[in-house]
Amino acid sequence: MAMINNASGVYATLGYNFNDPNGDIVELSTETQAHMNSMPAFIDAWQAKDIANNTVGGYFQNPVSSNTNTIITTAQNLITVANTGVSANLDGCDIIESSANALYFLSQSFLDHTNRLSGVTPFTGQDLTNPYYDTAMGLGKTALYITNQTDAIINTSPIMGSFTSILVSPQVGIYAGILQNDLIVLTDAVTANTLTPEQATQINANISNTTIYLTDRINADTTYYANLRSFVENYNQVKQFSNMGETQTYLINNFIGTPKLLSRLNPE
Repeated sequence: MAMINNASGVYATLGYNFNDPNGDIVELSTETQAHMNSMPAFIDAWQAKDIANNTVGGYFQNPVSSNTNTIITTAQNLITVANTGVSANLDGCDIIESSANALYFLSQSFLDHTNRLSGVTPFTGQDLTNPYYDTAMGLGKTALYITNQTDAIINTSPIMGSFTSILVSPQVGIYAGILQNDLIVLTDAVTANTLTPEQATQINANISNTTIYLTDRINADTTYYANLRSFVENYNQVKQFSNMGETQTYLINNFIGTPKLLSRLNPE
């Protein structure tokens, strides 16, 4: 049989507790055992150990969380400093505060989005709009097999199209660094009561550019995922007519198939 080395103890986790007084728990037949023995291993040794030790979980991390959290914290600090500037009647601080406030909420949405994509936030079966690691990966694999045959696609884009936001940690880090420098500039300017129009314009532009970048990545992922779901749903609609048996073919050709379907199945 396909025994897994160093993996005993999984059966014990089931807590089987029955002394079988009537002998109803029987050995599998020789044929069934032979079938079981011919099957490849279902899990690796480390997977069996995690199950046996009840240490399952903690397998995923968000690669952009650190840089995103820096943006969240910096945006919050920009709001605080700009609000102080508003009180001091410094021109431009009101716009900076408004932009930073928009970035603060958007960057939190970006963190939520990337947590879903990276598997940190698991899919619970309720949210069908946003891509999650499990759902996007499953649909993406189907799309990869199909597009390889239809379009000769030999790269991972059919899968990775839903995951672009977790592929840009260096870029998010650059935006985070720019905003941290802007926070220093704004803090010094407000302290000295000398914020220039040029400084205010540049800080606001940097905040807006960051917001636009994060928004674009969220929208790209969710739009692709919507297209991916529609693609696979359409595939499921047409694949039911592949490899039809004799009875199904007869029923469709003579009774329930529309002229459209019959023209597809029986081209002249």
